[in-house]
Amino acid sequence: MATVTALRRLACCALLLAGPAAGQDLLGHGGPVGALAVQDGAALSGAFDTRSILWDMHSGAAQLVQRFHEGNVTAVAFLPDNRLATGGQDGRIAVWQVEAREPLFATPHGVAPVAALSLAPGGAALAAGFRDGRIALLDLDGFTLTDVQAHQGRLTGLGYLPDARLVSAGEDLRLAVHDGGLQLVARADLPDLPNALTISEGRVAVVFAEGALRLYSPEGALLPERFLTDRPLIAVAAHRGTVAAAAIDGTVWLLEGADLAQRVMVSAGQGPVWSLALDDRALLTGGGDGTIRRWSIATGERLGRADTPAPDDYDDGSRGAEVWRACAVCHSLDPGDNNRAGPTLHAIFGRPIGTEPGYDYSQALRDLDIIWSPRTVAELFEHGPEAYTPGSRMPEQRLPDPRDRAALVEFLERQAH
Repeated sequence: MATVTALRRLACCALLLAGPAAGQDLLGHGGPVGALAVQDGAALSGAFDTRSILWDMHSGAAQLVQRFHEGNVTAVAFLPDNRLATGGQDGRIAVWQVEAREPLFATPHGVAPVAALSLAPGGAALAAGFRDGRIALLDLDGFTLTDVQAHQGRLTGLGYLPDARLVSAGEDLRLAVHDGGLQLVARADLPDLPNALTISEGRVAVVFAEGALRLYSPEGALLPERFLTDRPLIAVAAHRGTVAAAAIDGTVWLLEGADLAQRVMVSAGQGPVWSLALDDRALLTGGGDGTIRRWSIATGERLGRADTPAPDDYDDGSRGAEVWRACAVCHSLDPGDNNRAGPTLHAIFGRPIGTEPGYDYSQALRDLDIIWSPRTVAELFEHGPEAYTPGSRMPEQRLPDPRDRAALVEFLERQAH
């Protein structure tokens, strides 16, 4: 598709710098990853750090970091014609050209967060579900918006069937089927709280707080069901006959879509797995640690690791090393390593802001007149990026304790030289 063509064009420079690293972790988010989508060698993620990131799956590099929403990015989707969509805790839906820094279109602030996005077959419309039970339909040509009240209470899942009917689930314990104009055409009662749904080969796969995964027909009739755990299931995804379900303890199951027979079970080891995505080769898990990990859909084997040092590789037992762990989600300490969402902090002291070669800084950051020093790094975390480096894509975070700021600076003086 056209999106992949643009992504490959964006990836050229990163591949020259980083070289191929198929299978490595996708490192760049500064908080839990709550939304994932994959398409033809590209991945799109959204996280609690207010950012969405477009990834090249071959290199593992972040090709585009977008920061627009106020609060979590709660849903993402690939669209036709080199476009992407994001939904946020701020209730806004944004449509982006792949290479753009600002949205092509965005709705006003909403009264409830976006819970899910789903692209209609044919790509002419995007459906958005909200946590107040509404469903909105966005025409992707003229950007007109219509909505209906579909559920009482939170909407928890949304997906298009191949025939363009739209299925939703909510905390009112209802599964609802809507036609292309959002008119209700079928409804079924659910036995427990649904947490998410996806479409698997024309059927509806729903995960529940009681630990069950159930399949439903397009009319809402119960098909095979499987109790996987006594923990809540919180994410589900499907691709070509494979269904993946994740529990709040980080366990993920890969199942046959026809009868829910278990293929493999994975212990992701990254806290709760809040989001899942599948393609022909890999399962992607978005966890509470901000890392997107990849697993073989055939065997459940971990597909590589990050080729950048883990935070513990720099652990010298100091208080500064403990503070650094949060920074290591987005930054490396290795020279020239800019595969994460932030630039390397190697040799940071004495460097003018926005000048590390090979990293795509925002123009706002390039325009600032700051030279990084122990004092300016401490001031950054005293006042926060919004105040100290306005317009940057760095997530808002502060270190209010001066001892933590001093410890981080001392750690960087030892390790980042």
